[in-house]
Amino acid sequence: MVTIKDIARELGVSPSTVTRALAGNTRISAETIRRVREQAEQMGYVADSAARAMRSGTSALIGLLVPDIQNSFYATMARIAAQCCQRAGYQLVLSVTEDDPEIEERHVRALIGARCAGVMVVPTGGVTPATCQLLSGVPTVQLIRRAEGLRADSFGVNDRQALFAATGYLLDLGHRCIALLVGDKTLDTARARFNGYVDAFAARGLQPDIDLVCAGAPRASQGSEALRALLSRRVPPTAIVAAGAALTEGMLDAVSAHYGSTYPDVSLLGFGDTAAFRWWQGEGLSTIALPITTIAEAAGARLLALIKTPRAAAPSVESVSFDTSMVLRGSARPPVERS
Repeated sequence: MVTIKDIARELGVSPSTVTRALAGNTRISAETIRRVREQAEQMGYVADSAARAMRSGTSALIGLLVPDIQNSFYATMARIAAQCCQRAGYQLVLSVTEDDPEIEERHVRALIGARCAGVMVVPTGGVTPATCQLLSGVPTVQLIRRAEGLRADSFGVNDRQALFAATGYLLDLGHRCIALLVGDKTLDTARARFNGYVDAFAARGLQPDIDLVCAGAPRASQGSEALRALLSRRVPPTAIVAAGAALTEGMLDAVSAHYGSTYPDVSLLGFGDTAAFRWWQGEGLSTIALPITTIAEAAGARLLALIKTPRAAAPSVESVSFDTSMVLRGSARPPVERS
């Protein structure tokens, strides 16, 4: 492994001069900096990030904690966040919490131990006091969800309005028996989405059938299980709204298994948008589209600004919610008469 001393020996300068040149110290001439960096590159020198972290108190690492990397929504968000970090000279470290507060705490401890420069987190539904305490000492932003007790800026969507619009659209098509697949109500996003669903009925002087609300872990398996239970009812719903990306994927898997090649006689409305949704069953899936790029870039910009700003001088905590949009395709239509 090439060291600072090896570069210094080749150039006939002191190791301290090489160190300062690689750091871009303004007391070193531009010509010396150029020569040192060229020599370092030729010799294949790689900076000791651990030693740099010891000297500066932080590393060039930024942590991203997400519940599930198989969820297309979080996978896309991770890709965009990584690009933002790379442009600013940082490296993204991805951790998967599986929506488990204890796993989340272990990952946070590891990131703090690695002296990460900042953290982006999609918090679990039960963030521990220890996690909140650990994150209070490092620049942090929350993505999609907001955890009580975690004092950090948050970036997400207007969840209530998204489900209010989606449910309202189905009601205006004539549906009254509308089921909702939603995450565990320990999550602030799930509570807001449920409220949007209920409020859409109330705005039209109606009441939803609460027995058609299926709440649970925001995973594909939960979406599939809930969908199978709904379709097995004596009187199945005429429309189903999935209030989560993973729940949508599970819903579609179960619908395909139930109906086979026959087009379903139930209207479906999903959450998030992928290429597969555009061509689902030939007519496409109507869905709530999310501004993933906007959210990730805004959160990344805020985190980078916080990293550069002394903690005491950082602005007050802010919650930023972006609007969603409806993408209407063939899966949402007026109720189908059943024999």
